Amino acid sequence: MSDTVTLSQGNTFACTFVWTPGTTGPANLTATALSSSFEDKCGNVYDFTITKSLDGLSFTVTYPGDTANWALGLGRWDIKFVFPGDTVSRTEVFRVQVIDSVTV
Repeated sequence: MSDTVTLSQGNTFACTFVWTPGTTGPANLTATALSSSFEDKCGNVYDFTITKSLDGLSFTVTYPGDTANWALGLGRWDIKFVFPGDTVSRTEVFRVQVIDSVTV
């Protein structure tokens, strides 16, 4: 998957995802380690916070800081899944287009 998210510089950042179990792999993400970070156009890396639901069927990725310092332009965001007893099992990659904030 490679989708693009557009964010105005200075806005808050949060996205919620739903886990749909497949025929293989875990039924939920309760025992799965998740991590996520964003690398802006200038190479600055920002770590995100991930909060899983109690049933492990959804999770929310948030940035606890201020996005005002994120460089304008196209950056890379990934979510890493480490299933029990494994190394990085899966990585989802997204693009984030950081645009200038316009205030009237």
